[in-house]
Amino acid sequence: MKKIRIAVLCFVLLFTFMNRSFAELPANRIALGVQLGAKFKDVKNVFGVPDRVTMEEIKSEAYGNFVESKFIYGNNSIVVSFYNEDAWRIESNSDNGWRTPDGVTVGMPLQDVYDRLGKEDIKSPAENGETLYWYNHDTNSQENRGNLYVFVKGGRVSRIVIAYQ
Repeated sequence: MKKIRIAVLCFVLLFTFMNRSFAELPANRIALGVQLGAKFKDVKNVFGVPDRVTMEEIKSEAYGNFVESKFIYGNNSIVVSFYNEDAWRIESNSDNGWRTPDGVTVGMPLQDVYDRLGKEDIKSPAENGETLYWYNHDTNSQENRGNLYVFVKGGRVSRIVIAYQ
């Protein structure tokens, strides 16, 4: 009987740690001021009137032709890109006070990111000497709610991107 209890305990612990080893995040943890899919007015309510707005016609085989609008705040401190009228990418490029729901912000040490989010799903070299730490959306829901991309340079978060894959 004691061996069965130990085997069951080991089995439970194994699956508990396996579950924690994946960094899948529910949609409410993939945000930066607003969540992906936010409309123009929602973004303006949170970030205010943008300092600059750009519009560009995009030709895409995957998504068809569309107009990408960008709301740019500060000196590219926050950039929100829209697919038609839905935010599909939100980027923070400076220590501007904006953070994810877990408290990840630009300038934060990498260890603090791990303390808040756990181990990344994918880690890879990025541009400008940065390393990308990619946290996937919750694939259990079978809906693409976006991903969290944390870029690190010199041991600190250099930028945060929330975007659809």
